This record gives sequence, C-alpha cells and structure tokens, in this order.
Amino acid sequence: MSVRRRAASSLKKNRPRGSASRQRSGSSSWGSAAPLAQPVGWPGWDIARGVAVQEGAAGGYVLDGWGGVHNFGKAPVVQASAYWPGWDIARAIALRPDGVSGYVLDGWGGIHPFGGAPVVTPTAYWPRWDIARSITLRADGVSGYVLDGWGGVHPFGGAPILQTTTYWPGWDIARGLALRPDGGGGWVVDGWNGVHTFGVAPIASSTGYFPGQDIARGIVALDPGGGYTITAWGRVREFGDAPPVSLSASFDDALARGVG
Repeated sequence: MSVRRRAASSLKKNRPRGSASRQRSGSSSWGSAAPLAQPVGWPGWDIARGVAVQEGAAGGYVLDGWGGVHNFGKAPVVQASAYWPGWDIARAIALRPDGVSGYVLDGWGGIHPFGGAPVVTPTAYWPRWDIARSITLRADGVSGYVLDGWGGVHPFGGAPILQTTTYWPGWDIARGLALRPDGGGGWVVDGWNGVHTFGVAPIASSTGYFPGQDIARGIVALDPGGGYTITAWGRVREFGDAPPVSLSASFDDALARGVG
C-alpha cells in the first residue's frame, strides 16, 4: 500500500490551510533577503516541514506535514498531486528551475510532483518506514537525490550514483542534503550540525557543532565551496567558504524546519 493511497486514521478539525497570523510560524528572511509576504501560518501548531525558495528570492513555497504546498512572496498558487489529511508524513520539498513546480518527498521515499512537474520514479522506497529525510534536484529539474535518515544518498530520475563519506546504520541522524551548482557532489548535515561531503565536493566544516544535540534542521549550498545550515532555533551557520550572515528572526522554541 503506497503512502498516496493510505487512508488517514484521524482527521484533525484544523486542516493546515493556514491563517493570517504569523506569531509563531511562517518564513523569516536572512542575509540580504528582503521579508516576503506569507499568507499562511499555523500559530501553536508545529506542522511546517520544509521550504523552497525561488531563484532571486522573490518567493517560494512552504510544505506542511500533510503534503500541502503553500505559496509566499510572488510565487503563484500551485496544485499538489498528493495530500494526506491527518497524517504527518510529508518530509521535504524541492523546487525546479522554473520556480513554480517541483517535488514533495514523503517519509517512505515517495516523490510526488506539484505545479505540473513530470512524474519521476525513486530508486529507493521504504514502505511503512518513515526514514526519508530530504530531497534535492539537479539543474535539469527532473533528476536528483533523496537522503535517508541513516545518511544514504539515493539517485532518481537518471542522476548518477555519488559516493558518500559518512553513514550511520541504525541511527536516524541525517537531516538534510544540498547539491553544488555543478551537480557533481554536495553536503549532508547531521543532527549535531556536522557537515559531510558526498560526490565531488570540498571538505567543509561548519561554524557550530553540538555533539549529543539533535539540533540541525536543514542545509543549503549557495556556491561550489559552501553554504549554510540552520538549527531548530533559527540560527543560520555558515560552512565552507560562505560568509557569515545576519538574521531577521530567531525562535524561543525549536520551530525552524528548513532553509532556502
């Protein structure tokens, strides 16, 4: 039985369509990015699961745990191909180069198009096991990689297999992956904010490492030599040759779910 066809066991009354309030949820800018209007937010409900930002940071999309894809900034409304009301199973979102279509990753490894993106077939799938953690796309917009919680990096859509440098069998600690612009490699961030290379990418240490604390929530590569990670409290930390950046917001609670 696929994730897409699974019947929800319980339907919450407050479907995550969002509200106008953004007191404890939503998107925040960092670095030189300007604040963007966001029509959705779920105050008091930890249901956001990922964010994807358009090229040029004009807008993007927030993913909720039920599979809803919500626009912000200048991004248009899009139609998702999968939705799981009452089931927190959506795990990550990736945007294609056109900025209006992409893919949602579910916890079992299923890859679901939105906004008119073509269907792709994963090479790894874990039915009834919530272990898929992140997804990234290559420049062609139809191939890329899925990260599992143990650190495995799995190609889809014709992407080549890339060698990983770390793997944690039996330990769900991998939290995100980012691809270099050339697509030849990238980095995986673990929950302690350690940054690990895969494929062809330079070794890049982060500015914060927290052994014993599952604190990292995402990673983004902004150039061939580095990028940024984000902690659960919204702290953006550079790795590799990326410069330090300023923040527009941080959180008293562990609310951050991604960086883009």
